[in-house]
Amino acid sequence: MPVLKPVAKLVSLVGAVPALLRYGLESVVMDRSRAFIGGSERVAKIPGHWGVYVRQAYYRRVLAHTGGNIYFGHMSFFSKPEATVGDRVYIGRFCTIGNVQIGDDVMLADGVQVLSGQHQHGAESDQGQALRDNPQQFDRVCIGQGAWLGAGCIVMADVGSRAVVGAGAVVTRPVPEGARVGGVPAKPLGATSA
Repeated sequence: MPVLKPVAKLVSLVGAVPALLRYGLESVVMDRSRAFIGGSERVAKIPGHWGVYVRQAYYRRVLAHTGGNIYFGHMSFFSKPEATVGDRVYIGRFCTIGNVQIGDDVMLADGVQVLSGQHQHGAESDQGQALRDNPQQFDRVCIGQGAWLGAGCIVMADVGSRAVVGAGAVVTRPVPEGARVGGVPAKPLGATSA
């Protein structure tokens, strides 16, 4: 069995080549961020283990950094190429991930959204100006080593190492190391671990 994993990685790279070539071409003719999102959405749709391996090969080449042994779930995608992912990370299905630094051994359940901060569409608008006309602001969100993010949570602020974010929680303020939070907005739940 140890021989199968390297073979699968090589075969998946071949499977990722069309998406990588298209991303490279689109990066030349359109905005790089749009090309990145389009490529991410395309590889997100590939089902099964084949899709996991193709996403590994694809993101290894287009994200700022990816570690080893990462599980990229079906229909999950990154929206910012500056994102970094540590070793042994599990990303469930239907996750949307922005400008994030994910530490080692992090687990994201299905449907998690990690936004690029809280003010992607600006903080204020001038009198009579639509909020969408504000300059966009993308901040980096850090998810510490060993953190667990529950199904359907929305994260807009840093999450400390070994912290647990409950399902459906909305994180608007930094979560301390080892804390357990839940609710909308997320608040501490019981004692923290040392």
